[in-house]
Amino acid sequence: MNLSPITAIAAALRAGVVAAVTDDLAAAAAGTPELTAPSAPAPASPAPLSPGTPAIDMARAAAAGRQGGLAPLLADLAQALATPAVPAAVKAAIGQVLALQTPTDEPITAQTIAQAVSQSGLFLEARLAGLEGEPPPDLKAALLKLQAALAAGGTQGRAPAARTPPPAPPARNGGLSAQPAAPSGLPTDADAATITEVLARGADQALARQTLHQLASLPDGPATAWMFEAPFATPQGATVAQFAIERDGRGAERANREAVWRVRLSIDIEPLGPIHVHLTAGGERSAVTVWAERPDSLRRLRREAADLAAALSADVRFQAGAPRQPAPSAGSFVDESS
Repeated sequence: MNLSPITAIAAALRAGVVAAVTDDLAAAAAGTPELTAPSAPAPASPAPLSPGTPAIDMARAAAAGRQGGLAPLLADLAQALATPAVPAAVKAAIGQVLALQTPTDEPITAQTIAQAVSQSGLFLEARLAGLEGEPPPDLKAALLKLQAALAAGGTQGRAPAARTPPPAPPARNGGLSAQPAAPSGLPTDADAATITEVLARGADQALARQTLHQLASLPDGPATAWMFEAPFATPQGATVAQFAIERDGRGAERANREAVWRVRLSIDIEPLGPIHVHLTAGGERSAVTVWAERPDSLRRLRREAADLAAALSADVRFQAGAPRQPAPSAGSFVDESS
């Protein structure tokens, strides 16, 4: 496998962040995500929510206790889709979730990344405000439909214990954690009741993680930031990349071409393993730092340094390991899983 998926995603982010992606981000910034998706369209002018308020702190604490990774759920969904015991309505909901994966065997462009951002679930409630009819494809909306379809079945079994610890809860200015492709944890002889229980638990965990990303993206001071995840389909299965996109508040008063954008990306695709990309773009100037946690992957990246720099139109630096994690701020979650 060559480095084209990593290069293409990073290059598309550089182009998209200063072009196609910014339109969606700027439009969504005018609305504020609510804590849960409403069953009916939200009010046209929702009351703004501010980080640090008791309601936000309570919602964050509740979601952090339930959140879990999306990659294991996607693996379980793919297996359940091929199981005859799963009802047709649940299979239809599963198909909607799986259809939102971004393929890596096709060219990845700025429009591809813009679509991944748009469908990430981060902006669902902001778009539901005043919307008539069905919302556009959206990961959170698809997970909510899956949750409803599973609940409508009314059959509950005894789910096996969770097989992997959850990723660290997303927090603004915190470190990013990609989710590698995971094998399905569903027993091969699982009945419909067990499958329903496993999928219902996974959907609830994924939705709680969506809530944490939305809370981390609430307006806080002059800088604007968005945190979200996007699933990518690979030959090994679904891998989930985590993104953080921030516009420097000082750039808000300048012309758009001079605004400073900072993008962080973490992705884990075999055989490269975990790769982390930090990109800073301001006008026509940009700089990229790439970390590789595996020594062999770092050597491969460095061998293709010239091609990467040309594709990214930026000065590229390579480092071993992972970016240094910032010290948690007061009230932030501390990952105690390791």
